[in-house]
Amino acid sequence: MCRGHASKPLKNNLHERYARLRAAALPRIVAFRKAGNTAKNDHVADANSFRLERKPGVRERIEYLMRQAQERIAEKRVALEEQLWAVLEGDIGDFWEAYDVAKTNEDGNLEADKQGKMLTVRKQRAKLINDLPPEFRKLIEDVSVDRNGNVIPKLYSKTQANRGLREMLNIGRTEDRLENDVSRLSDAELIQQLSDQANQLGVKIDLNYSFLQQQKPDDERQG
Repeated sequence: MCRGHASKPLKNNLHERYARLRAAALPRIVAFRKAGNTAKNDHVADANSFRLERKPGVRERIEYLMRQAQERIAEKRVALEEQLWAVLEGDIGDFWEAYDVAKTNEDGNLEADKQGKMLTVRKQRAKLINDLPPEFRKLIEDVSVDRNGNVIPKLYSKTQANRGLREMLNIGRTEDRLENDVSRLSDAELIQQLSDQANQLGVKIDLNYSFLQQQKPDDERQG
């Protein structure tokens, strides 16, 4: 099957479900059973799933779906990292503006200087959200309304953004994850599983992301 045909679902629904589960990094036997296939024991399931992956079109379909998964991971990761950096580098001052109001005394009367010029007091208020550029509005997590009816923006937490970036860039220790729980795998772990599957299939596929590779010092490389 050529690459163009591999982009289309397999006609056999069981084969298509199996290919999608395998592309999602499930082990061969697990994917075989979860797709709806039956076998009396794991040995038979392993042999049958092995033969299934050698069927015309099945391996190509898995390869295609793996590439699609790779691209989606890369796109989502880039978008998420950009958002986290934007939150971390955001300036609260961009959401407020200064303005002058007439100064009044305790009786509520306007005050003026000796020349009769009205005195003013410098204050600040939140900018109207609709007047903010889109990149600023994306940094707002919630809004509240004060007693004067002013809408006050609440920005996303810089602390959480910092924590998210540290985990994404593998800075510090990450919490343990269940080895076979695909939904909890990190990008690096998922990529490794996809790479292992590609090797099993004999498929040549580049699953290395430059942003997942930590640059080693020159002396460490030479050593």
